[in-house]
Amino acid sequence: MSVQTFNPTSQSQSVANWAVAQRVVGPFAPHAQVSPDLTIALDPGYLLHNTNLLEVKAQVVGSFTPPVSGFRIDRVVIDRVSGSAAIVTGSVNSLTPPALPAGTLPVARVFLTETTAAIANDVIVDERALSDLAPAAETRIACRAHRNGVNQSGIVNNVWTKVALTHTDFNVGGAFDTANSRFQPSKEGHYLIGGQAMMATNTANTLHVGLYLNGVLNASAKCYAASSFNAAAGTTALVYLNGTTDYVELCVNNTNSSTGAVICDAPITYFMASLQN
Repeated sequence: MSVQTFNPTSQSQSVANWAVAQRVVGPFAPHAQVSPDLTIALDPGYLLHNTNLLEVKAQVVGSFTPPVSGFRIDRVVIDRVSGSAAIVTGSVNSLTPPALPAGTLPVARVFLTETTAAIANDVIVDERALSDLAPAAETRIACRAHRNGVNQSGIVNNVWTKVALTHTDFNVGGAFDTANSRFQPSKEGHYLIGGQAMMATNTANTLHVGLYLNGVLNASAKCYAASSFNAAAGTTALVYLNGTTDYVELCVNNTNSSTGAVICDAPITYFMASLQN
């Protein structure tokens, strides 16, 4: 029979077990400071967002402000995304804790009275609920912009010019800025964008319609006029926008021999965009 040598670890099993248990039960644990004052301590924690694991360092919450008279129940919450802790102040002499602000998770309730000089563990109620079965709120961004039937004159020939879109049929998420005639969402992602425009175009000239991303032509289409008529062209693109500085504008360029105007009936000249992910 073969014999193997067993080499026990120098680390006790209880220490190893606690290290595992602490990871499970310890995130954002609230407790009094070693030397109690009007703040409380939160142990380190972690949050999982899809495939992104965020480790959050230990935090000091407060200072709490006791009520002038009577009692109050304040709440400690953490931001669902960043893990940053904050105080939600309750109502004086109410046994009902304050409501959870949107986008937060509960950590603790703290009972305060007018005589509270320091917060001990006996006035802290642990109410950590760090999982939520409710689906995350979906961010929806979509818009359709136009000039509400008002033609835009002064379009210089052979020069790319922005169409000054001043109205929206809908602007979900508020990403289209009518003051600056640009689409600039606050959420990063991939967007389906599109635009169309019409101009009177002379024989053997061309109307170009383009989508400019950060001042650079990203997508374009053109309509060649075999005879003088109102030419229209439209284009679409799938683009990534960073949610901060990236923006999109609708522009036109006509090779006519003189200055012209964009014909701006809402069904003809417009811009549209929609978040795809």
